[in-house]
Amino acid sequence: MQKIVTNLWFDTQAEEAAKFYTSLFEEGSIHNITYYGSSGAKVSDMPERTVLTVEFSLADQEYIAINGGPMFKFTPAISLMVNCDSQEEIDRLWEGFCEEGQPEECGWLTDKYGLSWQIVPSELNELLSNSDPVKVENVNRTMFSMKKLDIKQLRKAAME
Repeated sequence: MQKIVTNLWFDTQAEEAAKFYTSLFEEGSIHNITYYGSSGAKVSDMPERTVLTVEFSLADQEYIAINGGPMFKFTPAISLMVNCDSQEEIDRLWEGFCEEGQPEECGWLTDKYGLSWQIVPSELNELLSNSDPVKVENVNRTMFSMKKLDIKQLRKAAME
C-alpha cells in the first residue's frame, strides 16, 4: 500500500462510486471490500453486514471509499485532477463524469456523488508556465472561457 492514501467519505454509495470510477479508467480496479460488523454498526448507525470500505485504484493511485453516513459532504475545496494525454481522453472522461454530474468552468466538474474533478491536458501546466506573460494571459483567458478544455484552442492561445 502507498504511504498516503486518499479516503473518500460517502453516505452509502462507496461501492457504487468505486465501481463507477474504476469503469472510467483503463487502469482502475477494486482490490478489497470490508463490511460493518456489530461493533462498527453500533458506533456508526450503519446496518451490520453492509459495505464499510472499498479499496480501489485509478492509474496507480490508491483510494479508500468509506460508507460513513450523511454527516460529511464533498466540497470543491478538494478535487482530483486528471492529467490527460489526448483530447480523446479528455472527451471520454468528461462525458463519463458529466453523464449525471455537473460541468463547471476551466475543466472542473462535480460528479454524481458530489466529488470535484479537474479533467485537464497534461501540457496545461507547461502552457501556464511560459516565460512570456502575454502568452500565459492568452491561455488563461481561453481556459476561463471553457468548461471542457480543448487542447487545440489552448495551444493556439499559447502561440498568439
